[in-house]
Amino acid sequence: MDRNETRRICQCCGMPLTEDLLGRNEDGTTNAEYCKWCLVDGLYTYTDPKDLIEVCVPHLVAQGFTEEQARTYMHGMLPHLGYWRGRL
Repeated sequence: MDRNETRRICQCCGMPLTEDLLGRNEDGTTNAEYCKWCLVDGLYTYTDPKDLIEVCVPHLVAQGFTEEQARTYMHGMLPHLGYWRGRL
């Protein structure tokens, strides 16, 4: 990544985004704000942050977080993401 390039993350789950992971709008176009697991054909997968956290924690644990660290990380990050801002 170029030093001047902004790192994009999913505005729902916080996962780093690459072109192959972009979500899709209802018309099939890609959406650069969300990953393909959080935005499917224009529909948001998660409406309850607890559900999202339960899905993300095992992935974070597999990356070396403890379960407690993963939950703390998710609880701290979600309020700063566009999808959850104003909802939490």
